[in-house]
Amino acid sequence: MTVARTCPACEERVSRGDVYCERCGHRVASPRASAPPGTRGAPDAGEANGDAGGADVHTGPMPTVEPCTWCGAGVTAGYCAACGMCQPGDRDHVEIRAGTVAGVSDRGLRHRRNEDAMAVLTPDVPLPAAVAVVCDGVSTSPHPDEAAHVAAETGAAVLADELAAGSGAQKATEAALAEAASAVADLAESTESAPACTYVSAVVPGNGGRITIGWVGDSRAYWLAGSPAATPSALLTRDDSWSEAMVAMRVMSPSEARVSVYAHALTSWLGADNTACHGHTTAITPDGPGALVLCSDGLWNYFPDAAALSDAVPEAGADPLGAAQAFVRRALDAGGRDNITVVVIAVPAPDRADGGAADGAPPAPEARDTEPNAALGGDQEGDQGGGPGDHVRGSGGSGG
Repeated sequence: MTVARTCPACEERVSRGDVYCERCGHRVASPRASAPPGTRGAPDAGEANGDAGGADVHTGPMPTVEPCTWCGAGVTAGYCAACGMCQPGDRDHVEIRAGTVAGVSDRGLRHRRNEDAMAVLTPDVPLPAAVAVVCDGVSTSPHPDEAAHVAAETGAAVLADELAAGSGAQKATEAALAEAASAVADLAESTESAPACTYVSAVVPGNGGRITIGWVGDSRAYWLAGSPAATPSALLTRDDSWSEAMVAMRVMSPSEARVSVYAHALTSWLGADNTACHGHTTAITPDGPGALVLCSDGLWNYFPDAAALSDAVPEAGADPLGAAQAFVRRALDAGGRDNITVVVIAVPAPDRADGGAADGAPPAPEARDTEPNAALGGDQEGDQGGGPGDHVRGSGGSGG
């Protein structure tokens, strides 16, 4: 008979690779506990990634002198050394707004802290644009909140700097992925103790036109149409996940893969233990106004399809902050089992001089692989990987 492993403090289901319970933060295993062969972390541990960002971002070591909220003992890296409980953070709910861009990040209803991160900038040199990054810390890795914050802040800063220096959006996106990957890798004490996170970024011209997306992992980008005449709503990214790989190889149907215990296991992420990581970029020139949405799986677990996301919050581009707040509320109302981060960017109808399609919708975007970890010396050949025996890391959950 198979016996489910549960947390001794709250009886939440946990998996073999978990060190801490994702519901209450209680230590459930030694930090050096082994994961199943061929995996890193647990793909089925209640929840997943996440970290809130955009304001007062901390990227250094966590304080070691604050007393534990629960028992008063010393705290190291956000966890009590005595009782093992995760400490509440100061980023439980963060909201940011800059021009036509807004984001909301929330701890959710089940996690003790927010491990998602977001960063937004609006450079106006050489041309006005909005850049945004959303990252989701992998909860089965050490210090996932630091990984997400460092990646988001680094990615947004490099995007803005590259654009200001005259680089095109494609080159800027690739450079930002590479620098974010290196920054997260630098946090690791060793490949056995490597913080990790997902990453998705966007560059949106201020006057509309070609939108450029970059990503690693399973944080997503969606285009949401703002009028019946606009390009139809669509998911713009492809998850680096076990379930996506199984569907691509025709081993499972989408419905079978979604309910697998390994559905949310990642096949690619930012972290020192994934030097063979390949990031992806894509671009689309949507016709008509709308909104570009970047989000962690705390939202899309409940609204995976672009149509469902658009129906949940119609006309998101008309009020980006209100839309981001509404998306978070919808996820909380649906269960709030994970950290939730959403960035909404209003997109006007494109200026025809910038390449907008005059008649009909533009062709579907084609993703291309880039090499974010080239500076780390990893193997840069091959595809995104992800067979059941390949390098896999648990994202932490299937509930959102």
